Amino acid sequence: MNNLKKALLGSSAVMSAVAFAAVSPAVAQGNDESYDEIVVYADPVGLSEETSSDSVFGVSRSLLETPRSVSIVSDTTMERYGIEDIDDFITTTPGTFGGSFFGVPGAISIRGSVSETYYRGFKRALNQGLFPTPIGSSDRVEIVRGPVPVIYGAGRVGGLLNFYPKTVDGEGITTDDGIHGSVSFTGGSYGKKNGSIELIAPFKLAGRESGISVYAEIEDSKHFYRGREPEHQLVQFAFSHELPAGMSFEAGGMYYHSDGYYQTPGWNRVTQDLIDNGTYITGRDTDLTDIDGNGRLTPNEVDAAVGTFFGASNIRTLVDFGVYGIPDAYKLDTGVGTGQLDRRTVFMSDQEIAESESFTGYVDLKKEFDDDSTLSLQLFYDQIDGDLFVSYGFAAQHEMKVFEARASYDFGVELGDNANLDMFFTASHRRYDAELRENFLSGYLVLDRRDLLAGPQGNDIFDSPFSEEPGGIGIGWDTDGDSRWTDTGVAAVADLKVGDLGIVLGGRYDHYDTTAIDTGNTVFDPSLANTRYDGKEGDFSYSASVNYTTPFGLVPYFTYAEGSELNDSANGGITPGAVRDEILFGSELLEGGVKFSLLDNKLFGSATVYKQERQRVDSFGNKSPEESKGFEFEMSYIITENWSMTGAATVQNYKIPAPGACGSGQGEYLVIPPNHPSANLFGSPVALEDGYGGLFAALNASCIPELQNGYDLAGIPDTVFSSFLTYTSDETQYGTFGATFGGTRVAETGGRIDGAIVLPAYTVFRAAAFADFGRFQVTATIDNLFDKTYFQPLQDVYQEVGALPGVGRTFQIKGVMNF
Repeated sequence: MNNLKKALLGSSAVMSAVAFAAVSPAVAQGNDESYDEIVVYADPVGLSEETSSDSVFGVSRSLLETPRSVSIVSDTTMERYGIEDIDDFITTTPGTFGGSFFGVPGAISIRGSVSETYYRGFKRALNQGLFPTPIGSSDRVEIVRGPVPVIYGAGRVGGLLNFYPKTVDGEGITTDDGIHGSVSFTGGSYGKKNGSIELIAPFKLAGRESGISVYAEIEDSKHFYRGREPEHQLVQFAFSHELPAGMSFEAGGMYYHSDGYYQTPGWNRVTQDLIDNGTYITGRDTDLTDIDGNGRLTPNEVDAAVGTFFGASNIRTLVDFGVYGIPDAYKLDTGVGTGQLDRRTVFMSDQEIAESESFTGYVDLKKEFDDDSTLSLQLFYDQIDGDLFVSYGFAAQHEMKVFEARASYDFGVELGDNANLDMFFTASHRRYDAELRENFLSGYLVLDRRDLLAGPQGNDIFDSPFSEEPGGIGIGWDTDGDSRWTDTGVAAVADLKVGDLGIVLGGRYDHYDTTAIDTGNTVFDPSLANTRYDGKEGDFSYSASVNYTTPFGLVPYFTYAEGSELNDSANGGITPGAVRDEILFGSELLEGGVKFSLLDNKLFGSATVYKQERQRVDSFGNKSPEESKGFEFEMSYIITENWSMTGAATVQNYKIPAPGACGSGQGEYLVIPPNHPSANLFGSPVALEDGYGGLFAALNASCIPELQNGYDLAGIPDTVFSSFLTYTSDETQYGTFGATFGGTRVAETGGRIDGAIVLPAYTVFRAAAFADFGRFQVTATIDNLFDKTYFQPLQDVYQEVGALPGVGRTFQIKGVMNF
């Protein structure tokens, strides 16, 4: 049975269950007023703290009546469920999956696409593994699945994370509350140490309500993975002031510094025996030597052993051009055998680099008119600088700056006793400056050279541009890109309600002006080297949605959307090749489903079926169309004032159509194990131990025979299920107490090629206990409660040859004192 059939059957089953619940004597009417009544029930884990959002259409709608897939995770839910980073959203939100962006939760997969990060509705610079995206400073996170709403501009079709900071907005600060705040400390497994302080100080300025809100956080910890020592410092702040004539002013921002959260591919030399039994192939090659004893391999030392081919190292073999010989440096020649590898030992050395710094700022000026219309003028700035080095040879330096100015106006019109129209208009200008330096094109990088049981050696650590070498023998930057693009856009949204029928139409036009140059040492297309390209392109995006609120709590809906997204690089900039060939990609979404609020608004959620098409681009600039289908279900049930539960389910399939025959230049770049038939030497298979010292790769997937007719993206699980149950006591003379328990089931994943490794399906449980004494709160959480061994697939090029062991059992205790 294919996944679409599973989705349809699952949808039918869910619809039947929901319809059965709908005939209960206690039914919800489905309008905004009745839906908001859910707050009268005890809600100890924050399941219903946010019942409406304007993040999709610009006009506020209850989640029940929003004809798009939107989930809101409150800070209370994050604390009760032990959500520590964005990868943990898989526990509450369908369509999401952490996977492994080299073990750093800077972005997650939403409907198969790398998520984009927004801050109060503005898109930040791209963070694809530079640092863990902080969530402890967030009051709530909105997760929007599908295309970017037209009110925000063009963007990726998969989905986005919209963070709202703990530093409250202007409407949340009044002098009646007085100065208040909290102090917290968290300690736990593997040297976990995190402290925070939050202060809210309202006051009168010129006789009008004003206030300052500050949140600060510091972490200095160890990690489950040996060698990783994450630390960060964060300061978040906001100032608000009420102005005359219905106007208000707010300004704020966030500073964040991170160090020590090193990227890692996890385990190398991956075989099925390693995954199933922990049996690792040991051995080292001694033909490549660190001649000068500086602790790493410089290009001259590698070239002396294997030579070069058209400016690229022969330590990498591209099977597209055939395999005509295997250098001795590919063969393990000492210590060859097997050993047992534990989950905490991953690819890491003392020469790793992972340091980043970011600053985000905003200014809002709003005017509310007597007719309830609102005019907003907003400015946004974001800057991220990051240095990365992983000792198998990959290095990167990212510098990004974003500035956006946006003006918007929304108003409502009564069309009759039972009809009204809400309108939202916006105009924006966005500028994105990016400098991207990376090392991987020249081939001086090999994942499998290192024997993880022997530990890092001077002849398996490759040189990086961050080191200083005498006589110019060090490696430089393969890519040294400098780009800038601007997006000037206008958009409009019309939200029409006629009785129980709702229709939402949205449209947007974006005009891009781009420029880019690459002055790096390795540019495969000579016409793109050291040449600045300029280009302009514009395109329309639009969406149409309809929903109907039934009298028994069901709200079926349908959405169709077409959009455009920038053909951006690894840090959100643009490459000269993209400027020359194709600045924008198109995307398409069909989505339908039903939302529900039943049993006196105590059972609420949604079931959705979707189909989407988009383009994928890998790190080499290879483009591939992607077709995906899926079914998503989520529900929250406040059973009683003491018991509540949540559930989420995802069934999905992502497919790459036929890339064509070898030589077509189509398909993504991927690294393959030495024993794959495409790496054979004149028909003779290569033994693993005879190839681990080097690297075999296909420049295009079209040169892997079994992929020429298309293939599924097996690195994304076909199914994910999650369910949690929470108990909260009645108020006692000592306070309130409770506990949460649940688990997440993830289907098997693996590679794309014939004979690919299979990462088995797994279920991970977590538990939390909490106590609220009024002024003091204590929360204890245990993740991976039963210490389950599991593995996450690497994304992109190393999916066939690496895997990241899941973190074992961890615990932490957080104490909060309010003042």
